[in-house]
Formats: sequence, C-alpha cells, structure tokens
Amino acid sequence: MEKALSKIVGAWSVLSAVIEVDGKTTDLFGPSPRGQFIFTSDGYFSLFISRSGRPKFSSNSIKTGTAEEFREAIAGLISLVGSYTISPDGTQTLHIVGSSLPNWEGAEQNRLIEVTGDEMRYTNPTSPTGSGTVTIMLKRNR
Repeated sequence: MEKALSKIVGAWSVLSAVIEVDGKTTDLFGPSPRGQFIFTSDGYFSLFISRSGRPKFSSNSIKTGTAEEFREAIAGLISLVGSYTISPDGTQTLHIVGSSLPNWEGAEQNRLIEVTGDEMRYTNPTSPTGSGTVTIMLKRNR
C-alpha cells in the first residue's frame, strides 16, 4: 500500500477525460479539458476538471447568473474533495465529502490507478453521467 500511495502523492494536471459507453468513446469535457488532481501523503484529495471554453457569466457575478449560464457552468465541470485509501491491490477508495454533483456527497467510490513514470491513468467506473466508464489521463506537475 505504501508504494502505491507514494506513486500518486502530489499534484497532477489533466490531459484528457474520455468516457466509454457501449463501446463508443467521447471526450467528456471536450478535447482540451482543464483540471488538477491533488493527493496528499496523509490521505486527502481534491479533484477538479472543467471543459475549456465555458461561457463567462455576463454579469461577472455568481449571484446573478442566468439559468443558461448556470447550466453551462455546471454541465462543464466535476469537482470532488475528501479523503482516500489505497488497498493492497492498488484500488483507490474515495471517501467523498463534497462534490459539484451533490448525489456523490457522503459516498465511497473506487478508482483504478496505473502510474507509469510521470503519467497516471485514472479510471472511474462510476461515471458522473450515470453510465459508462471514464478514463482520465494525468501528468505529474513538476
């Protein structure tokens, strides 16, 4: 477990986020997603991915955005915070405290992690869309 933990500790930039449903793949957050994953050595995490090019709020205020602006803003992102553990087989279990998808708050979810050098393949079998598997490619920040 310590070896698997030490491989993921740090900050990672999102390179891609692809969802596969019934054999068909799609860029979940567009071709150039923005995001960062942070894993601490004491078992905490923060994850954020957004679609690049989301429209800005015309009012420049989160308090006075239009319904369409809010829809576009939330449909183009996912964020999670909480703690995590890694099992001896390398499976990561997220203990989700907060999420941009309220249904996930308080949940435990598993992820599959493969680290090769400075790249991580992060597989989420619990897609935020309700079906399919999401594979996120990450690059370690230096």
